[in-house]
Amino acid sequence: MIGPSGERTLQPAIIPPGPAHVGTIYSYAFQHLTDLIMVAAAWASVPLDFFLKSTGVADLVPSIAQRLPVPDSFAVEMSARILMLNCLTSHYADLWHDGFSEVFRSDRWSKHDPRLPATKFRDLSPRWTHNTPLRTQFARRQALVEIDILVSMALKLTLDELRTIYRVQFPVMRQYESDTWYDRRGRVVFTNSKGLVGVGLPRTAKKGDPTQGWNDVKDMKSGTVSQTILDDTQSGGPKERTIVFEAPFDRCDRERDYEIAWAHFEKRFGGS
Repeated sequence: MIGPSGERTLQPAIIPPGPAHVGTIYSYAFQHLTDLIMVAAAWASVPLDFFLKSTGVADLVPSIAQRLPVPDSFAVEMSARILMLNCLTSHYADLWHDGFSEVFRSDRWSKHDPRLPATKFRDLSPRWTHNTPLRTQFARRQALVEIDILVSMALKLTLDELRTIYRVQFPVMRQYESDTWYDRRGRVVFTNSKGLVGVGLPRTAKKGDPTQGWNDVKDMKSGTVSQTILDDTQSGGPKERTIVFEAPFDRCDRERDYEIAWAHFEKRFGGS
């Protein structure tokens, strides 16, 4: 079912072999791996999300899914990013191996930031390791920004059209981005996103809780602040874990990042 009033409408994920799901969810198998990867990348983008929103449908049924365009340009660049976003565990090792291209290693980020390791692409190999996927929220967001640009270019949209789509059609996403803050390690230290409940510090400290609130630390220029959580995301039961955030903290500007990424890829591909 589609929730057009939320942060995002089209939210795909690649499912590894094994898991099943209830019948009210649709999943798609592909004869060719390249098609699976390109559809996953396209569906993760803002332009395709807008296309789906514009149909006004309430459910993403196969007849609608088949109408969504699939880019036929920039396949290597989109593949590297969508695979690093999806291949989070060893269950995706075969997908990573089969989808890997040596050309991945010559790729690079469109933005210079110490939270985006300059050697990330160069260090990739056909063998999946724990370091293969993107694991910080900052790096994952940047990969999605660059996918937005690559899909837009492939579909012959302009930068102004992409920015207008984002500005007009994604008010909730803009609201969340305007109050999502990252630390020097690329972690989200605070966000008001309803999709990231429990991520980062609470806005205000809770009575009796030693964890500081965001309002207490947001102006820190240096130093660290810690948060202890009960992590129940791993097998073996919940475990107590301490997260350390490193100041100073800052926000991202998606429209500005779109401009930077667009200029980068336009220069790289010669305006194609």
